[in-house]
Amino acid sequence: MNSRQRLLSATLEPVYLFDRLLFYLWLMVPAYQYSDLHVRDSRVGFWGIAALLIFRLTIRDLLRRRFVLPSRGLCIPFALVFAWKFVELVREPRQLDTALLFFFDFLITYTCCLLIAPRIFSVKTWLVEFRWVNLFTLVLSIVAHPFIPARTDMAGWDKGASWSFAHPNIAAMYPLVIYLATIIMFGTGVKRRLRWFDVFCVTFSVVTLIMTRSRTALVVAIVATALSLINAIVLAYIKKKPRGNVRALSALLKLCALLVIGSGAYFAFLSLGTQALDEKLSGRLSFAMQVLLSANDLVLGVGLLPPGSNLVADNSTRGAGIDGLYTNLVYAEGYVGLVIFAIAMLAFRRMASFDRRCRAFFDVALVSGLLFGVTETHFWFLASPITAFVAVLASTMGTQAGSRLTVYLGAPLPRLVQRKGAS
Repeated sequence: MNSRQRLLSATLEPVYLFDRLLFYLWLMVPAYQYSDLHVRDSRVGFWGIAALLIFRLTIRDLLRRRFVLPSRGLCIPFALVFAWKFVELVREPRQLDTALLFFFDFLITYTCCLLIAPRIFSVKTWLVEFRWVNLFTLVLSIVAHPFIPARTDMAGWDKGASWSFAHPNIAAMYPLVIYLATIIMFGTGVKRRLRWFDVFCVTFSVVTLIMTRSRTALVVAIVATALSLINAIVLAYIKKKPRGNVRALSALLKLCALLVIGSGAYFAFLSLGTQALDEKLSGRLSFAMQVLLSANDLVLGVGLLPPGSNLVADNSTRGAGIDGLYTNLVYAEGYVGLVIFAIAMLAFRRMASFDRRCRAFFDVALVSGLLFGVTETHFWFLASPITAFVAVLASTMGTQAGSRLTVYLGAPLPRLVQRKGAS
């Protein structure tokens, strides 16, 4: 057995270095799109690399006379997601070409994250190597920043450090994901001993995150840290008292955290008032209400639009679109789309529920993505690092736990060959 076959993916297949390099390049295309460079035809790389990955895996399956379907537990929820988005695409009010491109972007993103990634990565290799990819991207952005002219066509682009990215909130996703990946590595047991590189990653991510001044990302990092501490306490309690009422302790700690967060938000609202709170949120609240009230149907939505787009104000005149995942969902896809989104998130969580430790620390990643979506649209809608992190983590965890299906073409392989392949 050669060196490249010693590493197995979540589907227990041998991992090929070329596939991993292609996936890294595919992950970095969105970073190129989000940069200060005015990129044209960037979808050629995004779709082309995905097509090459799908082609390689399909040919491999045909030669082996079997098809491997990972993330089996996510097939029905994401069939609902894609079906409803297609319905909304048909109802799209204007700019059908643009909405169609976004639909295919979404389809390719989750095809790669849910069907391709588990055949290339295991949970361990994904966490370790995804951290490296984002660290490389962030350092490259900082180094290349002096040589790239800054863009001024986005609202708030100068509020914090964004380096080569178009906006501080975009730049903040990369240190945030580095920080989350490091926490989850130790939480899930992928790494058991702290090394100097882990300390560097945490320090570097926290410092760069503070430099971006992204309020959303900083709040997400604080909440993720608090959840991780709660998980550590609960897991330590399990070791000492395996028969104790662990669920009650976990629920009590999380309830206390929710009460503290809720009370803080309530008192902040009382002390600031609606107008001042809207100013603190850069006008997001009032504009979101204006857009939602303009929709003729909030049950079905107005039809599929690119993230941030609306029928009230042009992005080019306002400087920004609708901020926030949930406002975008309700406006474009209605309450039906919001319910289907909730089903997909529950399916993500169910994929990681095979192990108490994995479920607890996957919740850290999932809650971080959901919180990031309060003011931003990069989670779920776009092929951002936080979207790829959550989706691939769910798919590799569930697939590695057995949520996969193998379909044989013709007669199945002998049992002896199957056992050798599995080993």
